[in-house]
Amino acid sequence: MLDTIDLKIAHLVLIDNGDNLTELRFPKLVQNVHYIPLPGNLGVAGSWNLGIKVLPHHDRWYIGSNDIMFTPGDLEQLADADTDKLTLCDKPPFFQVFAVGEEVVRQVGLFDESFYPAYFEDNDYKRRVEHYGFEIKTLPLGVHHDNSSTLRANQMFQSSNSRTFTDNQQYFKRKQAEGDFSAGSFDLTRRRRNEWLR
Repeated sequence: MLDTIDLKIAHLVLIDNGDNLTELRFPKLVQNVHYIPLPGNLGVAGSWNLGIKVLPHHDRWYIGSNDIMFTPGDLEQLADADTDKLTLCDKPPFFQVFAVGEEVVRQVGLFDESFYPAYFEDNDYKRRVEHYGFEIKTLPLGVHHDNSSTLRANQMFQSSNSRTFTDNQQYFKRKQAEGDFSAGSFDLTRRRRNEWLR
């Protein structure tokens, strides 16, 4: 992902969920790098929230997975994202790279960290954004996503992946049934239950 940045970036927050990278090269277009190594995986929602929290004075945040590659012009299109919209990629996975504006975060809140480590945090946020009446815009990005990292995982990770997918799906359905549009909260029991043990 870093090698495909083709637009000047003022602040890049790189959240390392426990891998503790030893070698990183940053493009010259990146002015300020904020590298945050963590001892364990915060999960998708927790990582997205941390990125927003560490730069709270920005009017929008651009979030991307580490396993994507931008095509020329993707970042330029994304740079025009509105502060009162959720801007997604127009092809699945729609949240592989996206932008969320300050007006959305102010009303809708952050991502629900009870969806751990992954799955349905995006569905939940989209549902909440729609509930609060904000527009969801899509952009025809050419971004490439290597969505096979889980598929290449060993049997233990596939089993964990299946278990947490089901658990998060049930939590999402419960929020829907209860008309819960909250940002949720950190839940120690869910966090421990859905840990992917190595």
